[in-house]
Amino acid sequence: MKIKHLTPILVIILIGLMVTGNINFLEGPLTDFMKWAQHSIGGVNAVGWSIVMLTFFVRLVLMPFMVKQQHSATVQQEKMRLLQPQLTKVQEAQKNATTQDEQMKASQAMMAIYRENNVSMFGGMNFSIILIQWPIFAGLYQAIQHSDELAHASFYGISLADKSPLLAIFTALVYFLQSYLSMIGIPEEQKKTMRSMMYIMPLMMLFMTWFTNGGIALYFSAGAIVMIIQQIIITMWRPRIRNGVINSFEVKDVVDEALAGTLVSSAPEPQGAFAKAMQNAQAAAQEQQEEQGQSEAEMREANRARNAEKKNHKDSK
Repeated sequence: MKIKHLTPILVIILIGLMVTGNINFLEGPLTDFMKWAQHSIGGVNAVGWSIVMLTFFVRLVLMPFMVKQQHSATVQQEKMRLLQPQLTKVQEAQKNATTQDEQMKASQAMMAIYRENNVSMFGGMNFSIILIQWPIFAGLYQAIQHSDELAHASFYGISLADKSPLLAIFTALVYFLQSYLSMIGIPEEQKKTMRSMMYIMPLMMLFMTWFTNGGIALYFSAGAIVMIIQQIIITMWRPRIRNGVINSFEVKDVVDEALAGTLVSSAPEPQGAFAKAMQNAQAAAQEQQEEQGQSEAEMREANRARNAEKKNHKDSK
């Protein structure tokens, strides 16, 4: 099973843990681990270093999945690079659209290009890695908050029990750097379409670390550094990934048919629940648009008939 297919299962498990009150089941083991580190390592920064050690251990276990996820995202980016001429044409059609019907056709054409070429609109993004770590976040938070020994712990002057804007900002900046590195080697036109996505993860990390304690912020900060290392590896691999995509990816030029509304889809049925929901929403929107267009045409025809009748009535007088 691919890790992205685990997302719905992980969401259900997390909801079950929250409803039953067992989301903090790792609090005890993590408390014991940090107390052990505090006595073994020694010094005022021992608990902080135990969190760094925990982060590296978790990231080491998850690294194969994370590298694969980043590799998949890079493949999607390279496919989008090859689709850029078609996407640019659709963007021009969106700019020049003068009616709601033309705007709708352009939006549907954009989705059709992705669908027919089997390319993800979200560039390989998924949140399975974060969901897997959620019990660790919850257990770590409770361990620091509820243990008298750990409640006063600090890491180089930063309290691990209180909010730490400094660590929150540092985490966001490192994740932004990772997003920036992920765009190295991508054409400028493609960067424009992806630039908004570059801010999503840093802002999400800023939000998550701003309102929690310094221990969680330190966990994310250390994890962000690991992400940078992984991204450097992927960036070095990008030329090889690009050549692989060029040699294996067959671009389907469907933009003209899609804009004209004459495209007959040859794409396979979507497999995931989200993909099916997107397809159903698109079909419903298209049906609503057609019904609206038909109603507007009927209204225009009725207005023309009334105007003609009024004109004939005046002429007869």
